[in-house]
Amino acid sequence: MTKPAHNLPASEFATRVKGLVAFQAGHALDAVFVSTDINRYYFTGLEASNGVLLLASAPTFYTDFRYLLVARKCVSFMAVKRVWRQVDEQETLAAMGKKWRRVGYEGTISAARFEALRKALPQVEWMDVATAISEMRSVKSLAEQSVLRHAVRANGNVFASVREQLCAGMREWDVRNMLRREMDAVGQGEAFDTIVCAGKNSAECHHHPDETVIRKGQPVLIDMGVKLDYYCSDMTRSFCMGPPPPFYREIYRIVSEAQRKAIRGIRPGRRCADIDALARRHIEKAGYGDYFGHSLGHSLGLEVHETPNFAPTCKTVLKPGMTLTVEPGIYLPGRFGIRIEDVILVTSNGCEVL
Repeated sequence: MTKPAHNLPASEFATRVKGLVAFQAGHALDAVFVSTDINRYYFTGLEASNGVLLLASAPTFYTDFRYLLVARKCVSFMAVKRVWRQVDEQETLAAMGKKWRRVGYEGTISAARFEALRKALPQVEWMDVATAISEMRSVKSLAEQSVLRHAVRANGNVFASVREQLCAGMREWDVRNMLRREMDAVGQGEAFDTIVCAGKNSAECHHHPDETVIRKGQPVLIDMGVKLDYYCSDMTRSFCMGPPPPFYREIYRIVSEAQRKAIRGIRPGRRCADIDALARRHIEKAGYGDYFGHSLGHSLGLEVHETPNFAPTCKTVLKPGMTLTVEPGIYLPGRFGIRIEDVILVTSNGCEVL
């Protein structure tokens, strides 16, 4: 039975709204319009399929009849009002925003929604605030860090439990189902679709588990993440069903060394691309650069993939409170693949492996 999620304290969400209000003032925005599911939750703590956070004269959360009572109880730090009907949105916003000239919106909303906003407020200059919100979300508060620690710990415990039960003769699909059941028992299930790869399937970075039978002596790769209290964990483990052959040991050593080099290099002030390069150069020098084709890692939090990323193109400078994965890999088609993934928290002088 999936466990219910527990929210952070209301003060956590109130602080986030204050940060958005400060951003609004700093960019001379008459209003900010937040309507996507994940950002709506980030600022209100309300899990709902409908609602708009509108920052105008004062922050106000609008939602429909289904969520009105729970919103007034949950979102106690700002005004909560019943949302207008969808068919009335253009007319309602046109009346509300007669004096608005600059408005922030999420560039990730649908083109149809944005066109409706522009028709309602033709005099407005629109500013995409999605990147700014992503940057706010990239630095985790102490409360968020605590939840992430618990999520990562739960993920490790689930893996350890299933690893003890795993034996030759099982199908990839059987192992995936075992992992899902145990993740449901400790949290809110999977943060993403669990990956289980046996034998040469492990050379496929994002293999979909199928009826492949795990055989004695074969390599296995498992990529999994428990979702706990709305926050995501992520971990990949590679191992053999029995003593690993020398070549597997050699590739594992290279990947492990690449990961350790990257982790030792993580500290505030360094660019994400520089950390990616530490691992990538090590794998290239070993002669396997062509077999490491993805970025070194990604941020995670309310979503399993957030920004910034440890990628060759990411120039973001690391800050304390950022949480990212470090997951180098080598994938040899027709043979096997090895990926080792852990979550790190950037600290004031380095990083902590969660």
